[in-house]
Amino acid sequence: MTYQLNEAKMFADITDDFAIVINAETGVYYGMNPFTSSIFDNLIKGASIESINADVLSMDGAPSTFTSDLNRYIEELLSKELIVEGDQTNYQSSVNQALAKECNFEISWDEFKDAQELLLADPIHEVREDEGWSPEKSSLNNDSEDVARRKSKLQ
Repeated sequence: MTYQLNEAKMFADITDDFAIVINAETGVYYGMNPFTSSIFDNLIKGASIESINADVLSMDGAPSTFTSDLNRYIEELLSKELIVEGDQTNYQSSVNQALAKECNFEISWDEFKDAQELLLADPIHEVREDEGWSPEKSSLNNDSEDVARRKSKLQ
């Protein structure tokens, strides 16, 4: 089975071995440790779960629980809609062994809700036809229906 980033809802960036994934609909974002980021990168590039699992289990020090840890991680990514099923590819997993050892093979990621209002505000896309974009708050659509729609996305 292969997966890909749920591009309809998510934006992802992996920089300096850390993945950040932002849900554009809710403003919730996720941060992953370097080992988990390496797994995530391989996953969204089209490596199969089997390929990732075999790759990691071939490394010295890989825990016997890795297969169940990986499956739990995939289930969590799916439940939060970060990934969706992808097209079958021949991409071979290349999980970074140094990062695996540095992180003790621990799949670890966190969910953050502290920037929801900021991430959902998106004033650049809040353009009014008659005024265009303006940094002035008065130019934003503040009718009660729009405000209720934005607030419903906050958790």
